[in-house]
Amino acid sequence: MRTRRLAAALVPAGVGLLAFAVYVQTLLPSVGWGDIARFQYVARVWGIPHRFGYPLYIALSRLFGYLPVGDLAYRVNLLSAVSAALAVVMVYFIVMRLVDDWVAAVSAALSFAFSRALWGQAVVAEVYALNAFLIGAVVLILLAWHQTRKIGLLYLGIGLYALSFGNHMTVVTLIPAVVYWILVTDYRVFLDLKKVAILAGLMLLGALQYLYVIVRAHQQPLLNELGPFSWRGWIHWMTRNRFQGQFFGYTLSDQVDRLRIYLELLEKQSFRWGYILGWIGAWERLKADLKSFVFLALVAAGIYVFGMNYGGVTFRIYLVPSYLIFAVFLGCGLNALRRWLAGLLRGQRRWLAQPLIAALAALILVMPLYPLWQNWAEVDHSENTYYRDMARSFVTQAGSDFVLVDSEPHYDDLEAILYVAWGEKGWYGARWVPPGGIDTWLGQRPVYAWADGTAYHDRYVEEPVPGLPGMVLLVGARDE
Repeated sequence: MRTRRLAAALVPAGVGLLAFAVYVQTLLPSVGWGDIARFQYVARVWGIPHRFGYPLYIALSRLFGYLPVGDLAYRVNLLSAVSAALAVVMVYFIVMRLVDDWVAAVSAALSFAFSRALWGQAVVAEVYALNAFLIGAVVLILLAWHQTRKIGLLYLGIGLYALSFGNHMTVVTLIPAVVYWILVTDYRVFLDLKKVAILAGLMLLGALQYLYVIVRAHQQPLLNELGPFSWRGWIHWMTRNRFQGQFFGYTLSDQVDRLRIYLELLEKQSFRWGYILGWIGAWERLKADLKSFVFLALVAAGIYVFGMNYGGVTFRIYLVPSYLIFAVFLGCGLNALRRWLAGLLRGQRRWLAQPLIAALAALILVMPLYPLWQNWAEVDHSENTYYRDMARSFVTQAGSDFVLVDSEPHYDDLEAILYVAWGEKGWYGARWVPPGGIDTWLGQRPVYAWADGTAYHDRYVEEPVPGLPGMVLLVGARDE
């Protein structure tokens, strides 16, 4: 019994540590580009990044910023590595909950760990690895509640679900799955005023995270995508009104093609055999327990509907939690394969049956080595220091009071420079301004801009900057 308990703890720990070790080996070593760089410094300045504010992610990345290893950017990148490794462990525990097969659980978890989408998010500072972990944890806890009927697990699951809204609002798509699961597990929860009040209180506590956005908007931090606070502006910022044409812009006739694209992406994450076994596992789960199948399917479907109806280029990243659910089905499929072989060999001589069963288990356990081998080169950022070197070179030459003009084509470079200035140097006097704000600073501070051909350049006298190709120093306004 003691040995079994030790194994029950060591196996998932080993799975998580193996995934984490791989992520660390391929981790971006310093500052990244664009949104990645922004997420690396936003907690240092207690800023408000783009919608939805991400208060939970900011709080956690602030804590990781105190780790005594690497530079600030590296520490925040580690948050993604830890989150992804924990998401992998969630797959292991969910599969164990459903089929109690550690071989299938290990293989499914590591196959998910080394899938292109999750691995790509595990090595840079972004919110999506944490999103996968939180969704996986909520699913695991609610499955445990269903099996044990311990009300504390329901409160824990809903509390964690409410907390997850502070990382990425795509978790709103889980509401149908959560409501369904409560109804089929114990519908009387909704008839008990005390329990309803507790659940509502937990959701309210989760919503209170967004007081951070409101308070900081009033204080006008260095990074403030919301701008001067107003309730109308905040509602506009938090809803799809700010992104018209990107959300649910596809017609009904487009949906067949969107489904085709999703299935192709899903196959790329799982490779052909994992893809087939995942669908077999979904069928086996449906036959074994319709309720849990519908719950998992609703979780994946919510993510699918949101992700595949988003018109932005990042829609693929939104789909990562649906790949987590498919990895669970993969575990169920692997378990079905093991049970099929065991049934086929039942009654056969031990010297024949046991080696064949062991060989299949070994084959299943080494299956994740293929995606590990295939995806390593594509996701490996361990040698990527371009943005660090570029940004540090600029900041060293420009000094602590520079003003940098915004340039959409150079957004990646801009955010890396702001990371070095604000995140590493603590030069909070450095500024970035839109082209319309140049005149406020001209003659007061050195104003730098990218020679990107934008029309505003015609209004200013510019000098090339030695050592910074592609950049100019604005030294005055041209006579009208």
